[in-house]
Amino acid sequence: MAWQPTPYTVPLLVAAVASFAFAAYAVGNRSRGGHALLRSFVGVAGTAGVWSLAYAAQLSATSLDLTLFFNRFVWLGSAGLAVAWPAFVLSYVDRTAWLDRRRFALFWVVPVAFAVAVWTVGVDPLFYVDPALVDAGGFRVLEYAPTPALLGFVGYTYAVNLFTYAVLGYAAVSRDGVFRRQAAVLFVAGVAPLALGAAGIAGLVGPEDGVVDFTPIAFSGTSALLAWVVFRYRLLDVSPIARDAVFANLSDGVVVCDAHGRVVDNNDPAKALFPDAELGVHADEAFADVPSVADAVAEAASDDEFRVTVDGDGAPRFLTVDVHDITGPGTTRGGTVLLFRDVTERETLQRRYRALIEKSPNVIAVCGEDGLVRYVSPSIERLIGHRPNEIEGRPVIDLVHPEDRREAQQAFERAFEGAEPQSLTHRIACADGSWRRFETVIERLFADTREVVITATDVTDARRYEQRLQVLNRVLRHDLKNDTNVIGGYADLLRDHVDEEGDPYLDIIDRKVRTLTHLSDQAREIDVALHSDAGRTEIDLAELVDRLCESLESSFPEATVTVTIPDSAVVSADELLESAVRNVLENAVVHNDGDDPHVEATVVADGDRFRIDVADDGPGIPPVERTVFSEARETALEHASGLGLWLVHWIVTESGGDLEIDTREPTGTVVRMWLPRADSESG
Repeated sequence: MAWQPTPYTVPLLVAAVASFAFAAYAVGNRSRGGHALLRSFVGVAGTAGVWSLAYAAQLSATSLDLTLFFNRFVWLGSAGLAVAWPAFVLSYVDRTAWLDRRRFALFWVVPVAFAVAVWTVGVDPLFYVDPALVDAGGFRVLEYAPTPALLGFVGYTYAVNLFTYAVLGYAAVSRDGVFRRQAAVLFVAGVAPLALGAAGIAGLVGPEDGVVDFTPIAFSGTSALLAWVVFRYRLLDVSPIARDAVFANLSDGVVVCDAHGRVVDNNDPAKALFPDAELGVHADEAFADVPSVADAVAEAASDDEFRVTVDGDGAPRFLTVDVHDITGPGTTRGGTVLLFRDVTERETLQRRYRALIEKSPNVIAVCGEDGLVRYVSPSIERLIGHRPNEIEGRPVIDLVHPEDRREAQQAFERAFEGAEPQSLTHRIACADGSWRRFETVIERLFADTREVVITATDVTDARRYEQRLQVLNRVLRHDLKNDTNVIGGYADLLRDHVDEEGDPYLDIIDRKVRTLTHLSDQAREIDVALHSDAGRTEIDLAELVDRLCESLESSFPEATVTVTIPDSAVVSADELLESAVRNVLENAVVHNDGDDPHVEATVVADGDRFRIDVADDGPGIPPVERTVFSEARETALEHASGLGLWLVHWIVTESGGDLEIDTREPTGTVVRMWLPRADSESG
């Protein structure tokens, strides 16, 4: 096989060797840089090497068949570079969204189609018309007339390359520092081969006869530029993607100072925190309000972290400052990187949390699985007289009354076994030797830790108050009723021993006895209502009101009771609702001062609820008693009806209903109770 020397063979071989070397270097350093950037760089270097080596072989061949054979590899390298180069540029500027299969098909479909056609149809007749070898001044080169397919493919590659040059040009203008220089060198390395190739096609360079493509020849020169940007500007180590994604877009503030303490770089969050930290300004001036930061830049200290407070629009902002030295060649300190993290929200929450804990009326403690107190709130000194440092480190069970320790220990152990809080009531020792009663809740602090938080509420006074109420309730319910019954019995005995003038006085005694007895019964019902665990049930108001009105007529024959009810009115209400309705009906008669009391009871539908109306013609309920259920406090009771209103209000409210009391004209009162329909009634 005969070969011919050409003046372009050596530059092409140099370009091929350099390209393959860059590809091998990139593969050997695949742990550096982004994956898309690395793969596309290998593609650019590899396809450029194939193009250069194949074109060197084509120019060195002396027969047309061999020339056309090697020309196939030339087009294979050209098509590959038409795919790899835009992928490299898009990766470099972090437009990786364009590298997905659908979008990137715009860049690889045409080159792949032409590469397949070259190897199946052949370059002759796909690209060339009447190809031949002609003398070009001592060596022979290919001459041909281009086909429309060739012109179309060349036009496509030029369009794609112009697009990538625009992208690189914008990157060179918009970026700064090493990244601007990277983009500028890559721009020149991309434009030079295209420009030189266009000059060769136009006949501005090269032999007069034949066609010589100077694009791969220019790779020998651009390989030097590529080496510069790879090794000098660390293309595979530092790219603008890293700065844009990690530096410029950080939510934390970053300031870079050189070895002389001058600010050489910063990002927008840092500018917002320190407006004086402009490029070129010394750290002493940039951080005049926070001298500790300027000192960290001046001192050649190891990496450190500390906190500072700066003024942010009139409100203090809390920052953590991470200081990192930049080491230059050898052991030279090349500068300092300051990372400012705004922890204002976290610091504020922590301060609020500490304030809540410290001012809490409860004792809050944290214990480990060993039972030792690891933390206790300062409120312990106010509540039981112990200082926190006296309790921390001690077994928590030591503070519990000996009679309550077994139950407390069991609750403590159960808290570690499950996620449910454990509650108990026990006594805790005070510093003065006395005991106070606490209601305590023990629960896991976090699911992944072996600690519990203990919240203890002092209920000593509340329990004492409850005991007193129980005694008063017993006196009101039991002792008072017994005594009134005795008084009533003796009053009946006196009727046989007094004359007619004494009967009115005995009648007064009899009425007061009945009032006190009624008051005692209401107290009993209220006690049941307050301490009952009764739930809601379905109640037919029509049947309930009708039955209670019949009972009312039997108990008070002098009263006239009118009832208006539907066939059915089922509501969902508290099981004690009957007691509330009975109280309202009895009050309408008992507190009526007329000789013939009239009571009207009505049940009607009202939207998604039923309403009970009880109207009377009595003197009316005093305003102070009508408002007892709307006041968040006790009010003076004119007579026993006020106590009954409390009972009615509590039961109706527990039933999910509403209560309203109005004056009736010309005289009397109307009590309205709204209760929710039962689910079956709603359906």
